[in-house]
Amino acid sequence: MHVAARKRHHTLLVPLKRNAFKRALMNLVANAARYGKRVVIRLEPERRWLRVEVDDDGPGIPEHERENVFRPFYRIDDARRIEKGGNSGLGLAIARDIARSHGGDIELGESPLGGLKAVIRVPI
Repeated sequence: MHVAARKRHHTLLVPLKRNAFKRALMNLVANAARYGKRVVIRLEPERRWLRVEVDDDGPGIPEHERENVFRPFYRIDDARRIEKGGNSGLGLAIARDIARSHGGDIELGESPLGGLKAVIRVPI
C-alpha cells in the first residue's frame, strides 16, 4: 500500500504494509470515536515523515498515564471500560507496534479540541 499526500503540487509515496497500517489508524480513530463526540483526522508530510494526527474532544489521557496506555491490557480505570462497552486494552499497544514496524512511532498529547491527540509518524 502506498499513501499519497499532496503538498504544494508534490506527491509523496509512502510504502506501507496495507492491512497493518490500516489497523493502526483504525485503532486510533476507534478510540477517538469511543471517547469523544468530535474527531478530526489530519495527514501531512513533515520533513522526512508522514504525520497523521487524530484529535478528539473526549476526556483525554492524563500526561502521567500516556506511556502506560501503550502496555498490553492496561486500562486507566475499569469504570471507563464498562461505561463505553469494553475493550481489550490492546488497541494502542498494537498500533504502536505497527508504527514501529514501519520505522515510526505514536505519541499522545493534548488536542486543541480538549481531548486526546494521537500522532502516528512513519518515514517517507
